[in-house]
Amino acid sequence: MRQGKVFSFIALCIIAIATKVTAQESLDLKKCIEIAIDQNITVKQSKINVERNNIEVTKSKMAILPSFNAYVSEGFSFGNALDYTTYEYVRDKTNSNYFQINSDLTVFQGFSKINTLKSNQYKLNASVNNNQNVKDQVILQVASAYLSILMNTEQLKLAEEQIQLTKTMLEKTQVLVDVGQETKSKLLELNAELASNEMNLVESQNRLEQSYLTLKQLLNWDMSKSLSINKYSVDMLALGNYENINVDNIIKMQLSELPQVKKAKAELESTQYSYKAAKAMSYPGISMQSNVSSRYSSVKNPLTGQTTPFNEQIDNNFGQYITFGLNIPIFNNLNAYSNIQYARLNIKNAELAYREIEITAKNTIYESWFNLKNAINKYNAAVRSQEAQKLLFEQSSLMYKEGLLSYYEWQSARNNLSKAETSLLNAKYECIYRIKVFDYYRGIDISL
Repeated sequence: MRQGKVFSFIALCIIAIATKVTAQESLDLKKCIEIAIDQNITVKQSKINVERNNIEVTKSKMAILPSFNAYVSEGFSFGNALDYTTYEYVRDKTNSNYFQINSDLTVFQGFSKINTLKSNQYKLNASVNNNQNVKDQVILQVASAYLSILMNTEQLKLAEEQIQLTKTMLEKTQVLVDVGQETKSKLLELNAELASNEMNLVESQNRLEQSYLTLKQLLNWDMSKSLSINKYSVDMLALGNYENINVDNIIKMQLSELPQVKKAKAELESTQYSYKAAKAMSYPGISMQSNVSSRYSSVKNPLTGQTTPFNEQIDNNFGQYITFGLNIPIFNNLNAYSNIQYARLNIKNAELAYREIEITAKNTIYESWFNLKNAINKYNAAVRSQEAQKLLFEQSSLMYKEGLLSYYEWQSARNNLSKAETSLLNAKYECIYRIKVFDYYRGIDISL
């Protein structure tokens, strides 16, 4: 009895673990997007670039502050040597120490360091937006692959239904042939139709496997492990109404919010501050240096015959100074001039890149709207076609059973319905994808 309970407990644990594993492997679109972003190499590289630019910003901030450095040395002298504490030559074995703290500060250099800081801050902003743009492209790719799986799953179901329908007709025809009410030619035709349907089933299975392969690649999924996604039907009515959308208003509101546009704008502003920083190097600069130092020596005092104590020598030799310097650039092999010209050309190049990206983004939004309208029209036409072909097939089936319609006419109606259902599936998922792409440009998160 007790042993049976143990076995029952173990069985329940195994079932629970299996259920947990299955649940873990069944992914919805949101989870697929999270995994893809976490595993994508390009996203990781762009994130590293953000971290590097963040370090540059910190470095630029610290460059504005004065520098502090300490220096300590200990020396040993043998033979004739100068004692820096008395500035006399001695021939004894001595040891000495030197201590120093110094500081340097650029008081003014045409605001070069401040402009460099601002340039690097805009570079950081550009890299952040580039990282977001890379993520967005991954999201669109994952959404496309996910929808492809849903579409191919439904197409596989249609192919299986076609096989089942053909098998049912084949069984009925076989009975009619056996009693002499139908010719063997129809039986052969149905067998040929079944073979064709089975071929369509294999093609549907291949397309489904290919769509899973594509999603696995995007997720950087282990190819040896299975992958399952949540298969649910998408309600077209729940996706919203897109008939009265003003695409020009969307461009006006959302164009500047696209990460690729924000990236290009930040890069342009970065080059403008880089130009100011380069130009500042042609102005006179004011710098300040300060120093605090002291010494110690083991040389004996000739009056007392004793070595002056360490603390007393440090106090006696303590010195400090502060200096200001004015650097006037006169001729530096045209380095400053060349850097200014390079910076000016970088601004022009960034302006062109910004303009190009704006135009490309605007055209892409128009194109996505155009594709969405066509997809909606195509879907509506496919719905009407499928409904009409379904009614025609139902009527043809009744007429075929009553002997008022030939097999070929019935088969034609059936094939037309199958094509209409396939076209409807393709149109449905193309419409869903186009809606999601257009929603992205409207600033709406992609979800199902």
